[in-house]
Amino acid sequence: MKIRTRIIWISCAAVLAASLFGDAVIWILAGRSFRDEAFIKAYQNSYVYAENLIQMMNENQAADDEIFLNYYLKTQWDDYNILIRNTNQGEEAQSVEIYNHTVISAEQLKEVENRAYQDWDYSYLDWEGKHYIVFQKLVESDLVFYRIEDISYVWDKMEWLTICMLLIMLAVTAVTVFALSGILKRILLPLQELNETTKHMAEGSYDRRFHVLRQDEIGQLGESFNKMAEAVEVRTHSLEESEKKKTLFMGNLTHELKTPMTAITGYAQTLLAAKLSEEQQQEALMYIYEECTRLERLSKKMMKLLELEMDDGLAFAEIPVESVFAAAERSCGVILREKQISLKVVQHGEIFPMDADLMTDVLVNLIDNAAKASRPGGEIILKAYENFIEVQDFGCGIPEEEQGKILEPFYMIDKSRSRKNGGSGLGLALTAMIVRRHGALLEIKSEPGKGTRMILQFV
Repeated sequence: MKIRTRIIWISCAAVLAASLFGDAVIWILAGRSFRDEAFIKAYQNSYVYAENLIQMMNENQAADDEIFLNYYLKTQWDDYNILIRNTNQGEEAQSVEIYNHTVISAEQLKEVENRAYQDWDYSYLDWEGKHYIVFQKLVESDLVFYRIEDISYVWDKMEWLTICMLLIMLAVTAVTVFALSGILKRILLPLQELNETTKHMAEGSYDRRFHVLRQDEIGQLGESFNKMAEAVEVRTHSLEESEKKKTLFMGNLTHELKTPMTAITGYAQTLLAAKLSEEQQQEALMYIYEECTRLERLSKKMMKLLELEMDDGLAFAEIPVESVFAAAERSCGVILREKQISLKVVQHGEIFPMDADLMTDVLVNLIDNAAKASRPGGEIILKAYENFIEVQDFGCGIPEEEQGKILEPFYMIDKSRSRKNGGSGLGLALTAMIVRRHGALLEIKSEPGKGTRMILQFV
């Protein structure tokens, strides 16, 4: 059962229960009021007729005559008065009807159960589907006056009241159903939209959002859903991008491994199958050695990348840049001398929170790339200032469209020149990862033909 239908059923049941309870209370109170009103009215009528009869009997000496009394009561134009004379003849008491134009006999009136009210007795009598109240009073020692009042109209009023209350209850219930149906449709419409949006998301449409049009609980639910959907979309895209990068990474890795392995295999087969001079053998062995060395460097950088990916936390210490600069300068001394490139170091005792070994690797990679991009006899500047470390060269520079790609694994602008220089495209990717793990930023500023500035900013 839908929640809308359930709410309507529960609300209707509550309205009906409340209406029935209210109607029952009203019915009981109204019935009591109608009966009391009918009782008072009947008593007043009985009192007036009885007083008139007593006054007439006091004023007329012939009032004891039954014929006169019968005549008097006929002149009242009311057939609901009864006058009975009680006589004692011997041991038996007899009742003589002086006036009675009703179908109720004196014997029947004696059999009803009487109740006292002031100086009157009264009783209720049901006859042929009608309801009566009978008042009686002793007007003389042997004369009993009865007054019969028809109070059936009380039950007619109660029946009319019951019908009206039932009609009102049905009308209220119908209005409640109609109003609730419209209100709930409007209230639950956003939930239907949210349900449709959820279905689309389950089918893969992560860009779908819920239109928040109000600030109630449903609106808050929609906002929370949109935040969740955005997080799911970002996470999904991140996973997809990561998967693409992993696929590309593995493809590039396979390609990078294939090239030196092919050369190594070819030279090894040549050494085994062909007769070569000593010089040719030395050349083949040297090539095999160089390719094996390149594979070793590649595997070391791969392991470094994997270690950084898996290492959840790095311990940083306040390290002076002087010591890191000195370690990087020693590591790059050979390549700098081979290319006759001078390294200018500028620092003023700056101290940064970092891992000394990892930051040394960063500077070595940056200086190594700067040396590869520089012409023989050039200059590289390594300097620290404020919260920055910068490596600047004056070499070939990096095209603007390539600057966002060079930090990706295995990406090389000039593949032939990079392989010639022993590059694998992992150095800057490793550098970028180490910088990120330090919570720092890496900015590239470069112009083709004018050089490149690699700027590390510690946040």
